[in-house]
Amino acid sequence: DIQRPVINNEIAPAITLHSHAYRVQFAGANENSQIVPDRVQSANNNYFIGNDSSKWARDVKIFQAVIYKNVYPNIDVRYYSEYGRLKYDIIVNPGGDVSKVAMKYEGADKLSIKNKELLIATSVGTVKELYPYSYQVQDGQKKTVNCKYVVNNNIVRFKVTGYDPQSTIVI
Repeated sequence: DIQRPVINNEIAPAITLHSHAYRVQFAGANENSQIVPDRVQSANNNYFIGNDSSKWARDVKIFQAVIYKNVYPNIDVRYYSEYGRLKYDIIVNPGGDVSKVAMKYEGADKLSIKNKELLIATSVGTVKELYPYSYQVQDGQKKTVNCKYVVNNNIVRFKVTGYDPQSTIVI
């Protein structure tokens, strides 16, 4: 039972909060990917939770990112935060087949593409994933690679063209 706040000697009106959750999984992925921390930060955290000091943790390293190695053969997924937002890169190393990457959306009402962006319809509105910026590093320079979303029912894949298969692609 949640107590509603009192404002000006009156009980505040009830608030209804609407929400919607969906889940994204890599279909057919390696379930035993090695998880590797990435980009160690200069600060550390301490965790003094509860009264049992044996469960406390001191000087815990902070990482900006984590990499799941070989989610598919020669394909890694890197999760990181940027300006307070969760982001991810799909790293297709030489020998990796980008057509194997399949992101399965569970719980979304509908997936569609508009203006190269992925639209994820939910009961409370539409979430927009910007177009997939993709590149390869060649001669020390980032070279943009053509990449677009392909949606089939609740599966999202990437179509990549005009790239060097002997060089790593980052999506």
